[in-house]
Amino acid sequence: MSALQVSLLGEFACHAAEGRRLGFPTRKVEALLAYLAMGAGRWHLRSKLAGLLWEDMPESQARANLRKALSRLQQALPLEARECLMINSREIGLEAGAAVVDVEAFERWLADGTPETLEQALALYRGPFLEGMNDAGEAFEDWLMAHRLHLDEALQQLMHRLLAHYVVTGAIDPGIQLALRLLAIDPLDEGVQRTLIRFYLYQDRIGTALEQYRRCRQRLADELGVAPAPETERLKAELLALLPSEAETTNDLVRERDDLPERSTVIEAAAATRARHRATDAAYPALAVLAFRPDETAGLHCHLGVGLAEDIATELGRFRELVVIAPASALAYRDAPATPAQIGIELGVDYLLEGQFRRRGDALRLTARLLQAASARQVWAERYDCGFDEIVAVQDDIASQIVGNLIGRIEDDRLEAMRRKPPQDWHAYDLWLRGWSALRRPDLAAIHEARRYFQQALARDPRFARAYVGLALAHLNEWACFSWNHWAFLRQETLEFARQAVALDEHDHRAHCMLGLAELYSRRYDSANRELSLALTLNPNDADVLAHASFALALIGEPARGVEAARKALRLAPYRPEWHAGMTGIAFFSARHYQEAIDIMASAPQAFCNTPAVIAAAHAHLGQPERAVSHRDTVYRHYRYQLARGAFPKHMSCLDWLLALDPYRHDADRTHYLDGLRRAGFA
Repeated sequence: MSALQVSLLGEFACHAAEGRRLGFPTRKVEALLAYLAMGAGRWHLRSKLAGLLWEDMPESQARANLRKALSRLQQALPLEARECLMINSREIGLEAGAAVVDVEAFERWLADGTPETLEQALALYRGPFLEGMNDAGEAFEDWLMAHRLHLDEALQQLMHRLLAHYVVTGAIDPGIQLALRLLAIDPLDEGVQRTLIRFYLYQDRIGTALEQYRRCRQRLADELGVAPAPETERLKAELLALLPSEAETTNDLVRERDDLPERSTVIEAAAATRARHRATDAAYPALAVLAFRPDETAGLHCHLGVGLAEDIATELGRFRELVVIAPASALAYRDAPATPAQIGIELGVDYLLEGQFRRRGDALRLTARLLQAASARQVWAERYDCGFDEIVAVQDDIASQIVGNLIGRIEDDRLEAMRRKPPQDWHAYDLWLRGWSALRRPDLAAIHEARRYFQQALARDPRFARAYVGLALAHLNEWACFSWNHWAFLRQETLEFARQAVALDEHDHRAHCMLGLAELYSRRYDSANRELSLALTLNPNDADVLAHASFALALIGEPARGVEAARKALRLAPYRPEWHAGMTGIAFFSARHYQEAIDIMASAPQAFCNTPAVIAAAHAHLGQPERAVSHRDTVYRHYRYQLARGAFPKHMSCLDWLLALDPYRHDADRTHYLDGLRRAGFA
């Protein structure tokens, strides 16, 4: 165990092993310990240290001051730490491992590069290197500034990588917090400005988004003398198109404060939820399928490597005897140099499937390897040479091989009965992959792009069920997330797309899930239950379907099943879009698990327009109505926006609107929700 814990990021601090904070008599003594801690395990010449801290004094006086500072340092340290000082007549040092230094942990976690270690490194960065220690001498300050510049640049690199991760996974509120930190460092970064505006747009905070645009435009004009880029101006036009008509005419739109108490800690809340649900499932083998890496000469977009992994994971997910991590969560490790053991720990899996592909004319060469995560031992490997139209057959073979290695032989008829219909046209499949990849991005332009790809896929293969599923989901995402009309007011075309998908492929679990949701909001509860149950039977490992089913089953009147689905969804998707938290939170609330509902939704307090209402009702049922106020105010802001847009009749009250958004089947469940809302102050 290390004798000291030394904090150099932010203001200097040093604690003994048991946690007691140590005090030091002078700034020079602190500077000496900081320097030794940064170079732990190395010897430093006394002459160099004396010149570093007392460069304006004669050498003899500087050496005398060094001896005095060293003596005072020894007196301030606990006995076990004094013994870690390395001292002789010429040199001084601190034993390697004598101190836990935050800078070392920061750089180690940054090098690991996983979303989890990047978040840990970000939390560790309390401020600039040795903040406030600028009076220890000019030579020392030169050393300090060199390290500070390096670490500040590393911090910005870290935050950009983490922001890209939040964009891909749809973690909106964590993305907002991170984008604000980046803009505090560099407000002229127009790319980050646009990302922040899109995040505000996703939360229907149009006033905040427009204010951010104006702030960006003013800063660019004042400091660079330029106008915003065309992409930024197009984003502004999107915002103006979504303004309620009343706000356009009366110019009374104000910044939405939405001061939700969870907002500043959403990153920590998501990490806590991830840790709670990461425990391995000892009964069944757990695995993750990593994105297939393209060879440098592949000449293919990365969407193919991601799509290969996702389709293989989907096929493996059909087996109840396996636990398969959500492909989007596994995708987070595509560019991280993490070891199999580290990925296994962070995802809570026993095995990893990784692969590579390269293009050779009109053919592909695929290699796949199944590894035991803890030891990196290869369990199975195979190489495939195939044409593009044979990719689906290769995926099926890979899935069969893995199933055989991990859970034994599965009957051929069972394999065939569970298999989705393959696409008849390679180009249709490629277009679907591109559309599905676009749907992961939380912005309106990506949804329109995805829809075009799905329509092109159907033009080539009109019987391609997955393209209809994609269209249904694209309509649903635009309708719910950017038109800010909840699924309760869903357009008929989404229902029709889902029905077409089911008619074309009865084994497509996502098609049944989409149809089940549409039936739920049509108040056909038995049909909704049947479709959702079938979706879960066809694939019990699809985290998105599990999250959808969790809240739907709760509304249907089966909250226990909803909670079961919610727990599994949270387990399978460590890195998840915010809507997962919003939906699973409803399941826990409906089952009367109020604190668990609050804890889960704390990572995404504005996942949906009604998420703050569920949080408020949960607090009220726990006897904490004062903690519901800000959530209630946020819900009323959403309600007023929707009313101004004409999304529902003007005579509909806020309570009636909320009850329409979550159409409980049974009066007892509806009354339970209504009672919580009234206790929270909804009138």
